[in-house]
Amino acid sequence: MNRFLVVPFLKSFRYTLHSPFGFQVLSLGFLLAFLLSFRPAYFVGVPERFEAEFFGGPSVRFSISEEGFLDNFSGVNTAGLHEFLLRDEEGNVIVKVEPKKRTETLSYNVRSGETIISVAHKFGLKVSTLLWANKLTSKQSLTVGQSLRIPPKDGIYYTVQNNDELAEVAKAHNVDIEKIATYNGIKTDGVLTVGKELFIPDAKKTFIPRSTGTDSSALASLGFELRRPTKGVISQGFHKQHYAIDIANRLNSPVYAAASGTVIRSSDGWNYGYGRYIIVDHGNGVQTLYAHLNSRKIEEGAEIKTGQLIGLMGNTGNVFGPTGIHLHFEVRIRGRKVNPFNYF
Repeated sequence: MNRFLVVPFLKSFRYTLHSPFGFQVLSLGFLLAFLLSFRPAYFVGVPERFEAEFFGGPSVRFSISEEGFLDNFSGVNTAGLHEFLLRDEEGNVIVKVEPKKRTETLSYNVRSGETIISVAHKFGLKVSTLLWANKLTSKQSLTVGQSLRIPPKDGIYYTVQNNDELAEVAKAHNVDIEKIATYNGIKTDGVLTVGKELFIPDAKKTFIPRSTGTDSSALASLGFELRRPTKGVISQGFHKQHYAIDIANRLNSPVYAAASGTVIRSSDGWNYGYGRYIIVDHGNGVQTLYAHLNSRKIEEGAEIKTGQLIGLMGNTGNVFGPTGIHLHFEVRIRGRKVNPFNYF
């Protein structure tokens, strides 16, 4: 290096060392360089290598939403990494890792500080998936040690009912029948056992039309059956402080009578938060209530039949915002609000 360039550089460097501000900047630079030397691959922007990539093979990209988060610290076998030993071309034993999809349901104990959101993120699932799988609501808090059921991916659990066929269940949830069979280890043409629980991947909570057959409803002895009052996604189930089910869908989705009877209330206004609502008396102490309607199609005193159009879905009453459009559906037996799911 040229002598005339070296001497001024050394003088400047010596001045920087003797300057308090310059020394701090220099120290901070060394510290930053030291910390960055430990950056993980995903921080640097270089993807993790899997399978043949270790040996110079083609690069493979894995979507987190499909494979789950690569979490090695959850203490359970998640959808993250699967590893095994093999020998390379030189005969050395190495560890090979690859993404692994789960098909089985896991049991996970909640740890201190965890929420339903953090647990869902840990396993790469939607929050709604965990809520549905564990029959929880978004307002409920988790407790340390609480056992949660962790589905293999986003989807729902469905209990087989009388006269159910796998093809009908698949069609109702808009999921490929082969996919359901694979996740549950069953045959596509096999007979389903009543009461057996199936995992339906990529499905949402929806109502499934029932085929006619032997009725097992607890209301059969009262001389009639309840039918689904509307189609849509279950936005809230039956639980303490919410003695009904909420079914969400688009504005003005049709709402039908769950059974034949007499309309004893059909009213507009606030109505204690029910908004525009209808009450139908079915006799034998049984009533059904349909709330938050956008419009009513029947008036008090009308005699109606099962499946008759009685109103259109809305968000009147104690509902917040346009996204709150849903039907609030109650079943009352001798004045007591019961879980509608027990009577379909």
